[in-house]
Amino acid sequence: MKKKREENNVSREDAILRSAMELFLEKGYSATSTNDICVAARINKPTLYYYFESKRHLFFEAHMKHIQEVLRPYVDQAAAIADPSARLLFMIREFTKIVCRQPELRVLTHEAMSIKDQYFEEIRKEWKKHYRLLLNTIEELQVAGTIAADLKPSWVALLLLGMITWITYWFDYNRAEDIDAIAETALRISLSGLLGKENASSR
Repeated sequence: MKKKREENNVSREDAILRSAMELFLEKGYSATSTNDICVAARINKPTLYYYFESKRHLFFEAHMKHIQEVLRPYVDQAAAIADPSARLLFMIREFTKIVCRQPELRVLTHEAMSIKDQYFEEIRKEWKKHYRLLLNTIEELQVAGTIAADLKPSWVALLLLGMITWITYWFDYNRAEDIDAIAETALRISLSGLLGKENASSR
């Protein structure tokens, strides 16, 4: 009975998170009220506050859920690739696909930058692991002579991540058939500048 009750709680919590995320995407985080969330999730405020201490806490849990289900598995896969060239290809291609498949990232990544509290610090710590892995990969390739040594690796990493995350602002999420082509385009643009490769898809 206890296990079933816990499963029901998780199911209700997930449903609230989904309803809230739909509103965040439609209206933005700041413009979405707890009343809006309650109406969309068909719950009252006591129920909302049973699961989440505040709207900020709800947003944090939505972001951490995405980190646990999407970001961490991808980072773990990337980190397991020993060859830095193969790792760089994987990270650019797969992160582009993640961004194209996860419209909520537009809200999660950009809105999170305005949060300056304990929630922000936890989120920042998780995303920094991704940044550090990309940075280390670039540094390894510079040592190997694959990427020009005069490029500042932190700038390269941030520019790559910025280019890819900006996709959330212009990509049509109803056109899933374009995802692979966009990923290959991001790869070719990135590697043409970093590695001088004309055809990244052939690697």
